[in-house]
Amino acid sequence: VLKAHRPGVADYGAEVQALVVKLEMPRMGAATEADVDFCDDLLSVEVPGKYEIEVELPFAADDGAADAAFDRRKGVLTLTLPLKAWTAKAYEKERLRREAERA
Repeated sequence: VLKAHRPGVADYGAEVQALVVKLEMPRMGAATEADVDFCDDLLSVEVPGKYEIEVELPFAADDGAADAAFDRRKGVLTLTLPLKAWTAKAYEKERLRREAERA
C-alpha cells in the first residue's frame, strides 16, 4: 500500500507532506531484521532470506526525516517518508522564524 499523507482529513487542496508505505511482512519477527534504504525516489527493503522489495516512489523522499514502525501482531512494517520538497519548505520556514525572533 502506498499513499500520500495530507495534513487534514477534509483538506483535499493541501500539499502532500509525506508518503506512507505499508508492507505486509508476516515472516519478519522484529523491525531490526529489516534493512531499509532509499535514495530520492527508490525505496529498497530487505529482510535477509525472507523478503527483497524495491519500490519506485512517485516523489523524492527526505531520508533524514523518515520514520518506521513494525506491528508484530499484524506483521506490517509502516514507513513514513516525508517529501524532500515539503521538508525543505518546513526547514526554510523555521529558519525565517528564528531570524525574525532575533531581529
